[in-house]
Amino acid sequence: MQKVIFAMSAGLLLGCIELNGCGTRVLVQPSADMATYNRVAILPFETDSFLSTVGHQLADEILVRIMEKAPELEMVERSRIDTLIQEQNLNRDGYLNLESAIKVGRLLGVKAIVTGSTTVSIGDIQPTSLHPQRVATGAATIRFIDTETGKIIWAKREQTEYATYTTGGEGGVPYGIKTDHEMIQVVIQRLGEALAKHFYPHDEIR
Repeated sequence: MQKVIFAMSAGLLLGCIELNGCGTRVLVQPSADMATYNRVAILPFETDSFLSTVGHQLADEILVRIMEKAPELEMVERSRIDTLIQEQNLNRDGYLNLESAIKVGRLLGVKAIVTGSTTVSIGDIQPTSLHPQRVATGAATIRFIDTETGKIIWAKREQTEYATYTTGGEGGVPYGIKTDHEMIQVVIQRLGEALAKHFYPHDEIR
């Protein structure tokens, strides 16, 4: 079994000020002391979307995004998490409640779990001044939970949308029209990227 190891520094505000008109750079660290949570599992997100796989896809997207920024981290494979959930029969209602999620984290031997909820939908065709459009929207809430105490260390919410034309352009030249599936994938990718940023050691503000 692979493991999730997050090696992040304590919540600090670090300033690097260059004199002689060279500018200022400030690094803002997370408020939680992430160094104490060196083993973490990302669980499937609860969803009421029309696609039952959205919760799993978003969890995978967050994992991939984190690994892109911190490739030295070892991640728990989703297959291991899914197998454990099935063995323990913890998602009888189709999703993990908070108590079950914490139990999964403890059985995996991690110090914290990442869980949350998400919804993704596609609206009806809307007329515009040019060509009709369809818009896919998505929202997600993420929670970082201590498996020992059951305490929510922090929680964040992100939302996004993606629009596409439904017809081609003038002279029969098509626009970048996307299928419903492609639109959903774009929304999931954007949500995953936004949520994963909360795990990065710092955001750079110039």
